Amino acid sequence: MDILTLVFVTLFIAQTVIFYILLRRARTPQKVLSSPGHYCTVADELAKIKETLSKIENRLSELDNIANAPEKVAAEEDFNQTCYRVLELLKTEGPSSSSELSAKLNRSREHVSRILKSLYVKGLVVRTGKPFKYRVTDKGLSFLENAA
Repeated sequence: MDILTLVFVTLFIAQTVIFYILLRRARTPQKVLSSPGHYCTVADELAKIKETLSKIENRLSELDNIANAPEKVAAEEDFNQTCYRVLELLKTEGPSSSSELSAKLNRSREHVSRILKSLYVKGLVVRTGKPFKYRVTDKGLSFLENAA
């Protein structure tokens, strides 16, 4: 055997041994450090992550259900006269901005904006565009009818 063949055979054997070692490592569970002094397998760690993600998903689903649940419209004592007047103006005159409504009601724009935000959160009005134009929803119309 010449020297070149001997080198290729030696390299082939070394390569085979390295691949065999890597294959054995891939088949045995790898251990990761999950906390100081505590090792666990990658599969255990993935199971913990999956469980945590499931908990997060369930919590987000609960929050989404709460946010999208039909909200009770506040009792009439929670609304002052200005709230009713805002709803009535939006019903009769159509979409308006807080500045337009404040001029018609002779109230500050900030005060009217707070009222509109409250009505928006309760689902009685919707807003579109910038600056916001508010209009009464069906829920707001039924609230006005029930209040009358």
